[in-house]
Amino acid sequence: MYPRPVPAAAPPRPYTVSELLAEVGGSLRASWRDVAVTGEIGRWEVRGGHGYFTLKDRTGCLNAIIFASDRERIPFRVEPGLEVVARGSLDLWPPQGKFQLKTYQIEPVGAGALQLAFEQLKALLAAEGLFDASRKRRIPLFPRSIGLVTSPEGAAIRDIVNVLRRRHDGLAITIYPARVQGVGAAAEIAEGIRAFNRRGGFDVLIVTRGGGSPEDLAPFNDERVARALAASRIPTISAVGHETDVSIADLAADLRAATPSAAAELVVERKEELCRRAEGWRVRVERAIRSRLALAGARVSGEKRAEGLLRFRYRLRERRERVAQDLGALKSALERRPARLAARLESARRALAAFPRMAELSRKADAVANRRRQLEDRMGFSLAQRTGQLRDCGEKLGLVNPFAILARGYAVAYREGTKFPLLSAESVRPGERIRVRLHEGELRAIVRGVPVPRPARPADGDFGPLFSDATEDNP
Repeated sequence: MYPRPVPAAAPPRPYTVSELLAEVGGSLRASWRDVAVTGEIGRWEVRGGHGYFTLKDRTGCLNAIIFASDRERIPFRVEPGLEVVARGSLDLWPPQGKFQLKTYQIEPVGAGALQLAFEQLKALLAAEGLFDASRKRRIPLFPRSIGLVTSPEGAAIRDIVNVLRRRHDGLAITIYPARVQGVGAAAEIAEGIRAFNRRGGFDVLIVTRGGGSPEDLAPFNDERVARALAASRIPTISAVGHETDVSIADLAADLRAATPSAAAELVVERKEELCRRAEGWRVRVERAIRSRLALAGARVSGEKRAEGLLRFRYRLRERRERVAQDLGALKSALERRPARLAARLESARRALAAFPRMAELSRKADAVANRRRQLEDRMGFSLAQRTGQLRDCGEKLGLVNPFAILARGYAVAYREGTKFPLLSAESVRPGERIRVRLHEGELRAIVRGVPVPRPARPADGDFGPLFSDATEDNP
């Protein structure tokens, strides 16, 4: 008996790509609505205000996005390599089928977000030199007009005004109301600093608020406030929080005060203290004047004595002699001065008298230049003419040059031991030694044949043949 066959399982329902991505995305959004992921920022890029980044660890990498509204609430600067905790929900991007984390909050691992933002901004502004001591200006010793940027409802303004009134009544105090905590507070504080600078007429500017939590003091750690303080033309004092609170505004201002009351004490000294110091200065000046008068009186008393009067007469005589010498030198200089001026005047007169001759000299110089050009032209023509004549003579001389004749194939015969050429064959005898001069070199020869008489020269001037056909050889 054979076993009954098992029926085959029904095939799964086929999904379209969009259906599958939609179902998986919905499952992720329903199951992973709020998740926190720890990782290192691998890539960070801002496009259209949104932040696109990746979270990675040793073995994995996760794509993530944070929208512009959430990114603006991050107090620190996100950069690659920073280890953070990203909180959000898992989602699937259907057009590309990518799995990603929709982030709405990013916190650094370890230090808090505000502390990290403080350290990042502090390093950035320090690198630009905004905290350098060379940029700090001195606070005026006796300010008459003071500007305050603070909240009109806080305790800081009451403390500052009370201290200023108590120490020195009559100061001009101007308050720029601004929020000192919460959203928009940093922008209002920076605008208050710029407003005082635009208005002008203030001796010192105080930016202040009372103590609070790090979140409350965050506007004074804003880059806009720091740059406004650094750009201020008015000397600035920062008095933020308590003595242990140090903000970016404290570092950027010209002077830091531990508390608002301390800022008022640094700006204005007590009226009583100023009066006491002024009285001390008066006493010292009066004492110095009396001492000078006493010394001068003693000196006059010494001069009244005989020895003092004698020295005075000697000095008076020396001064009189020096004055006489200087007077003589001055008279001598004044006497010589007319002569020098007359000599200069005569020289100028002679120069003016010679001016027509100088103009005639210029015209004569032009005539000489013309004559010179004519002479050069004539000499050039004569030289060319003489050169042509010399060339013609050279050619004629070359025609009668004996060496030129020898070069055309002719030769000159000499009797042995003489320097006269042989002009006739009849003047030599057989067996006689002769020398034949050629164009190049010389031949020594012995006459062997009997001279053949040359026929008479024709009457028409023709020289006839060069050689005679009738020759006779003697062995």
